[in-house]
This record gives sequence, structure tokens and C-alpha cells, in this order.
Amino acid sequence: MTTTDAAATTVRVAFDAPEGRAALEAARRAADAASDPDGPPIETLAVGSPGTVHLPLVAVTRGGRTVVHRSVDPNEAASLVSLLADGGDDLPVDGAAAVVDHEPAPEDFPVGDGPLSAGTRRTLRGAGWTDPTGFESPAVLGADALATVSDLGVRGRGWGDARQDEPVAEGWREARDADGDPVVVINGLDADPKADGDRLLLGSLTGRVVAGAVVAASAVDAGEVVAVVPEDDPIVADRVRSVADRVADETDLTVELVSVDADYMTAEHTAVLESLEGNDRIEARRRPPGPEAWGLFERPTLVHTPRTLAAVERAIADPDALDADAADPGTRLVTVVGPERRTVELPTDSSLSRALAAGEFGDRATGESEGTGGSGAFACVGGQFGGLTRDLDTPASAPALRGAGLGTNGSIEPFAAGTDGGCPVVVAGRRMRVAREDNCGRCVPCRTGSVRAHELLRDVYAGEFAESRLRELARTMERTSLCGFGTDAARPLATALDEFAADLRAHADGRCPAGVCDP
Repeated sequence: MTTTDAAATTVRVAFDAPEGRAALEAARRAADAASDPDGPPIETLAVGSPGTVHLPLVAVTRGGRTVVHRSVDPNEAASLVSLLADGGDDLPVDGAAAVVDHEPAPEDFPVGDGPLSAGTRRTLRGAGWTDPTGFESPAVLGADALATVSDLGVRGRGWGDARQDEPVAEGWREARDADGDPVVVINGLDADPKADGDRLLLGSLTGRVVAGAVVAASAVDAGEVVAVVPEDDPIVADRVRSVADRVADETDLTVELVSVDADYMTAEHTAVLESLEGNDRIEARRRPPGPEAWGLFERPTLVHTPRTLAAVERAIADPDALDADAADPGTRLVTVVGPERRTVELPTDSSLSRALAAGEFGDRATGESEGTGGSGAFACVGGQFGGLTRDLDTPASAPALRGAGLGTNGSIEPFAAGTDGGCPVVVAGRRMRVAREDNCGRCVPCRTGSVRAHELLRDVYAGEFAESRLRELARTMERTSLCGFGTDAARPLATALDEFAADLRAHADGRCPAGVCDP
């Protein structure tokens, strides 16, 4: 135990699922039972995740020190609070995941030098530390907000955004000038198992995401915002409802919550409109026209992800922090997939490698594995349908990522060299299987191309590597698929062919250079 000066203590319980609410209630009951009218108070707060998946998380703060306990159950939460009362001036450091010293009254989660310390925390500022449902009306709205977002060149983020990687202001002008009553859709359905950015923001900084939607609605003169969340996220739904009530009190906007069954395909920005309209079969829509001109129930519609709307909110709140001359102004959230899974925030001019803790991937990115025939460590960058690469020196900006053939959906999944790591042939094959099983079936390039590509990859294990045919399929899917699902699904195959053709040939000869596949 470590002694600090007697002072008020704050216990933050971070969660995004019902079991976290049970931990919060247990902590509050323990605080009430331990309350001493003559002693320093113990305050308990409900917050969202700071970027980790090790929830529920309990952060105990007193003065200039915070003690963090991860994956806490209700009994453990109650015990931690009881220790605060029984131990007087002592903080419960035994068994803690981190003990961080900081300035008194910090405004953000004190990450110290742990896994969440990579990059910066601009969009993430306050995640895991402040009330998720806090809402402040944006200071700049309407035409002035549109001009600011346009001048700064804010781009869409996330594959479920109608303006993915493109300046959002262009879509706002189209919706503003179209016939009909505009509406803004918060697309919170991103079911990419490799990227947590949208779920993190919608659950931890709900008020800021909705504030971004308020800005967008004012720019196009919309009177309604529709927030779409997965039906299996009741905590997020409750937080959105709470913010919606605050918006109704402070603005003329209506925020409607809709919960739907989310999967990867439904998150596509036109498929989510099909779901909202109650269609039995969810398919991507043909374009043009796009949703800004012909969207939800034929109304001009802005479809933005939480990542985009949080970026909009930050641009309005602090425009001087963005470099309008940058290729992709601002920052991007990156989920590092692995045992220490977390989501960090990188300036777009910084290298992807900054997201990784030292030693987890690091210098092995271009190394050769020992005794396996030469296949070194690699990573899949950009989500479920990201690109395979040995090089993580690429900047985090959308133009740089796309130029390198990588995805922009905000994740890095590193695979170490050696038999305990990964095989690029397996990684590409599994992602092509997802494309085969989860596509909507509307367009031939995606529906048929994914089946044939998956079959040809399986044939590699039987000794047949149809390289030219696989390259043709990847090009056809990328260039002619109806929506981003098929376009993105081609990426793991295309990058595997470009970066790991030697591995594919070796598999056709009955050998896995990584030593991962069965002979």
C-alpha cells in the first residue's frame, strides 16, 4: 500500500456492457456503507472505456495519483472501495494494472507510459474520465460551421461513412441544396471485429459525437438526427437517450434512437438506410444518386460514423489545432489487435508504428524468422479487409494508407515471425471467406468474385497457385463492386499477392515458410 495525503477520492468505473453496471452499483453500495461524515468523501462515477477492452475498469484517484484495476467484477469493485474506507489515507495499489502520478485534477485519463500512451489524445480526450453523456452546444453552427469544416478539410472516417476518406463539406453542400427535408444519421453499426473506434467514441464520448451531429444538422438545416446503434449494446443506447434528452432541452433538434441487428454488411452507409426503412433484405443501394441527394425515405441524408462526427466536433471546438494544409487534417483512431488490445490516437502525419508498444512488433517488422524459410513478421492494416504489409512506417493519413494499398478503417493486427505468429496465406484466406459469407449478394463482382477467389486460395494448399487469375479477380472486385464491401474485400488478396507471392508459391509446393500451416 502507498500512502498519500488525506483528500477526497474519486472512483471511476469504466464499462460498456451490463456487467459493468453491476460493478458500478457494487462500488456505490460500498461507498455508501463506508461513508464517514467526518472523513474525506468517496465519489463514484460511471464512465466509458479510455481505450482498453479490459472492462470493467476501476480507476481510483486521490490528489495527484490514480490507481487502475482492470477486468474488475462486482465483488472486486466493492472490495476496492471498502479498502479505501478501511485504509484511511492509503490507495489500493496491490494487484493494480497501473499506478500513475499526475498533476492534480487532470482533464483526461492518466495513461502514464502504458499501452494507451501511444500517439496523442485529442479526439479521445476525456474518454474513460468524464461523464459520457455530457453535452455542450457547439459554439459555431450553420453556414459558419460549414465554412469552418470546409476550410479545414475534415475528412470522413470509418467504412460506414458516406464520405469515407473524403472531405465531408462536399456532401453537406449537396444535402443542403437538395430537395426535401434533410436528416442526419449517426451510423454506429460498425461491426468490424478488428476496429473499435466507433464503438469506443459512441460509448465513452457520446455527448461529443452527438454534438458533431448537431453541427452537421445545422449546416444542412436538418431538424432531425437518427442515431443507429447495435441492439446488443444497451449501455450505449442508454447513453444516447440521455444525450438526446439534453439536446432536446437545449436545441430545436430531435435525436431519435434506433437499435438494429448489426453485422459488417449492414454498416455500409446505404445498407444502414435500408435497415432503417425496414426492408427485409439488406443490400447496398445503387449510386448515383448518393444519400446526400436521395437517402432515408428519399430525403437528403448525411450518413456519418461516430469517428467522423467526433472529428467534426473537435474541428469546431478547437480549429487552431488542425493543419488545413495537411493531406488529412487531424488525427485517426487505431485499434491495435492482440492480447493487449487497445485503441490509440495518432496524428495523421505520424507513422503507424507509433501505435505499437515496444517489442510487440517493433524491429521484427522487416526481419526474417529463424528456421522457417524466410517469412518474417507482418501486419494487416485497416480492419477486417485491411492490407497485408511488412512495413509500418506509412503515415496514418488516408491518402498515405491508400497509396500503400492499406485500409483506413483504423486498426493494426500484428503477426509475429515464427511458428507462434501468423501466415499471410491463412490471413488472406480467412478474410476472403468472410467476404464470401457476409456480402449482400447484390452485385456479381463481389458475390461471385469472393467465392471464386476463396476457392482458388484453397487450391494453393492442393498444389495449384493460379496467380494471374487471382490478380484478375482482385482487380475486378476492387474496380467494379457496387459498394465498399467488395472494393475493400479485394484488398487482403491483392496485398497478399503483391507482398507474399513467394509464400503462396511455397504453399503450392507443400511448404509454409512461416511454419504455421500443417504440412
